[in-house]
Amino acid sequence: MTNLSIQLLVVLILVNFIPFQSVFADDDDSSDTASAGCSSPKLPNNLRTDEMKLMTINVTDSRFANSVIERHFYIRVPGTNENPNSDDTTEKKNLMIFFHGFTENALLVSSLYDYNTIARHQDVIMIYPEGISDLVYLNGTQEPNIQSWNAVGSASNGASGCIGLGYQCLYTSCQELLQCNGCAFATCHNDVLFVQEILAWALANLCVDTSRVFVSGESNGGMMTYELITKYPKPFKAFVVVYGAPLAGFVNFSNPDIVGKSLLHIHGLSDTTVPFNGTLNEQNLVFTGVPALIEEYARVQECDAQKIAFDTPFDTVNQFDCNQYPNCASGAFVVLCTYDGGHLYPPMVEEATYYFLNNVTGEFKDFKMNLKGSSFVVSILCLAALYLV
Repeated sequence: MTNLSIQLLVVLILVNFIPFQSVFADDDDSSDTASAGCSSPKLPNNLRTDEMKLMTINVTDSRFANSVIERHFYIRVPGTNENPNSDDTTEKKNLMIFFHGFTENALLVSSLYDYNTIARHQDVIMIYPEGISDLVYLNGTQEPNIQSWNAVGSASNGASGCIGLGYQCLYTSCQELLQCNGCAFATCHNDVLFVQEILAWALANLCVDTSRVFVSGESNGGMMTYELITKYPKPFKAFVVVYGAPLAGFVNFSNPDIVGKSLLHIHGLSDTTVPFNGTLNEQNLVFTGVPALIEEYARVQECDAQKIAFDTPFDTVNQFDCNQYPNCASGAFVVLCTYDGGHLYPPMVEEATYYFLNNVTGEFKDFKMNLKGSSFVVSILCLAALYLV
């Protein structure tokens, strides 16, 4: 076999067999981090563990004539091997909110990625919010499949310096607010309000460890993660962004509540949709360069300016390379990972996310990573193929 084949062989073995440490230790049930939902013995709304459930909540936004807007999200509460598919909610769990990308949807990403599988082993409730699609074409046809997030410039009337998609002028929410800007491409609905309502519902109805709430997102969903960093960071322990960044001019880390909040940013070096270095993208939009973005976040956290290597078990996959700004006075972890690739979800992002969160929480218990069965089968087939190289 070639050297490359041997490297890939080792990685595939690691993915399926290496022991990981759990992100979360077996905490005591002290009431200071237990949500109000811990007082209820049963899950609400016919929820059962290990099942994906579509939920509906109302968001009130007084900017609109019809101020009550119906929004949706999917939720999956992890069960246990001893008690799967139950409605019990007495044990305190951890919570992660994951935002899909532009034109994607919550159900798609929940099945496309391995977060549910890992979350079950890590005792994490997964919530997948659904972006709103209120775009109507000039001929009056409603477009149901352009879900987007209003985040760090994606729907701002103040964005400038580009010739964008012009989508914003077609969103009914933007039309009502008289916003039409070629540099903006997303709905004008207030998605921070949406997240606030989701979190309020989750803490009131589920048994959540309020000190272990996390946010992640990809692409436009990564932008939404930065929107929360900017405007609503307080409830969250850490943020994970995958190839998303603010549009140029929309970086604002002045919110004092971001101090102590950890950040992992993962980005492809050849991304042309959200370019790593902030150059003009393929839609003539200008995003903030990622190196400067993470450097500024590290400065706010009072980290050392000199980066050091942040080793992971995945460093041989797509030249996955992570570096950390160390010794942050705020106590935060700030890590930037790059890979050889573009605007496509790279291998092992889910595992790298939890590996990072292991370091953020600082408390561990051993557990064995078990990916989806199909992943194991694919690995075996790859091993067979590599043997023939």
